[in-house]
Amino acid sequence: MDEKTIDPAVLIPDDEIFVRMNRAERWQHGLLAASFILLVLTGLPLMSGEVGVIRSIAGRGGAHALRGILHRAGAVVLIADLVWHVLYTLLTERGRRNFRDRAPRANDIKDALTTVGHNAGLSGFLRRRGLFRRFFERHPYWRFERIPEFGRYSFVEKFEYWSLLWGSAVMIVTGFFMWGPGLSLRLFPLWLHQVFVVIHGYEAILAFLAILIWHMYTVHLNPEVFPMSRVWLDGGLTGADLRRFHRLEYRRIIEERERLFRELIALEPGDGDPGPS
Repeated sequence: MDEKTIDPAVLIPDDEIFVRMNRAERWQHGLLAASFILLVLTGLPLMSGEVGVIRSIAGRGGAHALRGILHRAGAVVLIADLVWHVLYTLLTERGRRNFRDRAPRANDIKDALTTVGHNAGLSGFLRRRGLFRRFFERHPYWRFERIPEFGRYSFVEKFEYWSLLWGSAVMIVTGFFMWGPGLSLRLFPLWLHQVFVVIHGYEAILAFLAILIWHMYTVHLNPEVFPMSRVWLDGGLTGADLRRFHRLEYRRIIEERERLFRELIALEPGDGDPGPS
C-alpha cells in the first residue's frame, strides 16, 4: 500500500462499530425516557381533565389518587437518574469527555444559522434569479450551499441536552414546592406558589412537544434513520453512519489512525535492513 495515500475505508470500515452510548449511558437514557413518559401521562391530565390511560386504569373516582402516586414515583426516578448522570459526569473520564464535547461553542451558532439558511433555500432562490450577485460573491458564507459538518455532537444534540438539564431543574424545583404546598406557603406568598404551578404545567407541555416533535423526528423519524436510530438500544454507531452524521469526528479518527499507521510503518525494518539478530 502506498503510505502517502491511505484509503479511509481501510482505516474505518463502514461496518466497524463505534460506541456511541455505553451501557451506563443507555440505562440513564432508558430511565429518563420511562420517567418522562410516566410524568407526562400522569401530569398532563391535570390540565385537560382526568382522561386517557390513567382514567381507563383507575376509573373516574380513583384516577386522581393513583395519578398522584405514579406522578411522584416518576419524579423520584427522574431525580435519581439525574443525580446518577451528574455523578457519572464528574467521576468518570468518559462522562467528563461527553460533557466537554457537549459544551456550547460559538461555532454552534454558525452551524445553526447555516442549517436554517440551507433548509430555507432563500439564498439559492435569490442567486438563481441573479439577485444580490455581488453580495454573494463577496460573502460566500451567506450562500448556504450545503449543510455544515458536525463533530461528535451537533448543535441540535447540544441544544437538546442543555434544554433537558435546564427544564429538569425547573420542573424539580417547582414540583418540590407543589409536592409540599404547606412548606411553599410558609416560605412564599400565595401568588408565588401559583406561579410555580403555572410554570410547572407549561414547562411540562413545552417538554412534551419538544420530545414529540423535535427529538422524535431528528432521532427516529428522520428519513435518513427511519424507522428509528438503534443507538439507544445497542449503543453502536457504524463507520458509515459516523461518516454521514459526524463527519468531523470521522476525520479526527482517520487522522489519528493514519498517524499511528505511519508510526508503525516507520518502525518496521527497511528492505535492506535485516532487522534485529
